[in-house]
Amino acid sequence: MSSISYEILTDSSSNLTQDLLDKYRIKMISYISTINGSDFPCFDPARDEAEAGHRFYDAMREGSDVRTTLINTARFSDFFEPVLEEGRDILFVCMSGGLSGTVQAARIAAEDLLEEYPDRKIIVIDSLSASLGEGLLVLKLSRLRAMGATIEEAARYYERKKLKMNHIFTVGDLNYLKKGGRISATEALIGNLLSIKPILKANDEGKIVAHDKVRSRRKALDYLIDMTKARITDPARQMIGIAHCDAPMEADYIATRLKKELPVQDVIVRYYDLCTGSHVGPGTIALFFMGDNRMESAADGARLA
Repeated sequence: MSSISYEILTDSSSNLTQDLLDKYRIKMISYISTINGSDFPCFDPARDEAEAGHRFYDAMREGSDVRTTLINTARFSDFFEPVLEEGRDILFVCMSGGLSGTVQAARIAAEDLLEEYPDRKIIVIDSLSASLGEGLLVLKLSRLRAMGATIEEAARYYERKKLKMNHIFTVGDLNYLKKGGRISATEALIGNLLSIKPILKANDEGKIVAHDKVRSRRKALDYLIDMTKARITDPARQMIGIAHCDAPMEADYIATRLKKELPVQDVIVRYYDLCTGSHVGPGTIALFFMGDNRMESAADGARLA
């Protein structure tokens, strides 16, 4: 099988912007959010990413009713089929099944289509990740394809590496965790009053759990930097990802320090994917990098307040 006989596809949870999609020859399907009942695609190649992100998270600050929906089987079929018609196989990487049921819809669509295209292959990967934790490894798949890796080799690589991708983040307002059912109303109230800032992470099941907590926003940002420096492996060969929910100055502060204090290959900063970002809220900042494993802590799963 030649290195260009398959397409790499992903969803907008991967946080890849159009420049990266073009450079790495990746196709994307977007989630759809609604703001006060009106549809708002989480990804649109024609719009300005920063302007759209600012507008979206401002709407959340103003109390707008923001909701997200799964990508259904019919949309996946429409997304996959043109690739199969061109005679190419599909390697699709999806948002964590621990956060969304979308990966199941993708698998059902793949099974149905393979009955019509029995000579083709569709591999659906549950990334156990979101945002740039998903996206950075998708970029690596493109590099492997360019080097001649088969679709099976690329898929095996992702499966081997996905639980080494660290996701650590803090939020700006605990009320958004309360809305998502992750903490109680009392915990959110007390935490906000005392300026308690949780440090959260993705666990091996691809779910978001508590890792630690600190007092003050600045300490939370410094904690993210310190944990990245302590846990990252082989930084000179890594691209660190920073995603933020309309907190560009703080994201730039973290990026500047990491570039100064680590011999890192690169640091990219992006607005947090609107679909997953809507569940953690404005002010959230997340870091993504490869380590030996995902962080472990006695605080995992513990209450935040």
